[in-house]
Amino acid sequence: MNRLFIHQPLFRILSAPVVGLMVYLLILLINNDFTDLKNIFNSAEIYVCIGLAYLSLESMRLTLSISEKWLARQIVRRRILFQFVSTLTISLLLIALSIHLYYIWVIGFSISPSELSLFLSIYGVIGLLYNVLFFSNYYLNRENTMLIQQEKKLQEKLDADFVAFRNEINPDLLYESLENLILTLQHNVDHAEEQIDYLAGIYRYSLINRHKELISLEEELQAAQQLINLLNYKYQNQLNLLNSIKNTHEIQLIPGSILVTLDSIVRNTLISKQSPLVVRLYLEEGDEYLVLQHTINDRLQLHKESLQAFVRLQRAYTFFSENPFVQVKAGKENYIKFPLVQVPTDEPVSTHE
Repeated sequence: MNRLFIHQPLFRILSAPVVGLMVYLLILLINNDFTDLKNIFNSAEIYVCIGLAYLSLESMRLTLSISEKWLARQIVRRRILFQFVSTLTISLLLIALSIHLYYIWVIGFSISPSELSLFLSIYGVIGLLYNVLFFSNYYLNRENTMLIQQEKKLQEKLDADFVAFRNEINPDLLYESLENLILTLQHNVDHAEEQIDYLAGIYRYSLINRHKELISLEEELQAAQQLINLLNYKYQNQLNLLNSIKNTHEIQLIPGSILVTLDSIVRNTLISKQSPLVVRLYLEEGDEYLVLQHTINDRLQLHKESLQAFVRLQRAYTFFSENPFVQVKAGKENYIKFPLVQVPTDEPVSTHE
């Protein structure tokens, strides 16, 4: 309530003189008497009009403040109607009483009904306009407050998604790698050691960088290649990641972006010697997106957990870029586009320890 314009000190100080002057000029216009305009600020009537304006505006402000607390749970239409009636009634009663006393005590005779009606009509219209402005401002302010609260809840949800994504450990990859490792140990110890190194490298990368907001594409590709090498033991070297980007150290990504995307692609694609999976990485023209491209060969049953992790990754990118994270399927090709994150060269990437 205190943020509404009617409660602002500057508005309360300046509105009464302006309204009072307008009332005085309007009365002169209605009475067709402009002889006093030359000595307008020497006329006692203008100060009376200003005083009445102050009394009217302040009475309506106090009435609205009190009624707003009492009627907070009432139906909107009923509340508006009651506040309109109560503010106008109280304001006009005070105006009528004040002007009657002014005429009796200062001028020396009672005000005529026609003059009283003129004053009440003018201040009644002012009261209506005051209420219209109040309710317009009040409900606009309430709507803005609701939008801010919704935006805050959305931001909190995004924060939670971002933290969950950064701290996420892929249990399916761990269990499947351990199963493949058990089989490999029975036939080739050297290959088993390589698998352990690749698996350890992937999880070491995830643990070391889980508190970082951004990391270079160069570091991400090193971990991604370890993932490809690890998965090739299961898929018999049918996976390949082709990178056509030269300055990989200049591009920033959320840690785990390529890993999560590759994992989702592999788990939801049929892979064989006749249909190997080749993933191409390049920059889109205009350098606004980093693109992962591969041929679509979907499984009959999709892996829900990997798709959910991919969706969390999409939401996480809303923190760092106004461009959307998009996935486009055109013909037999799937294009996954990461929006490029702009990081000032003179400022380090922030981390949270």
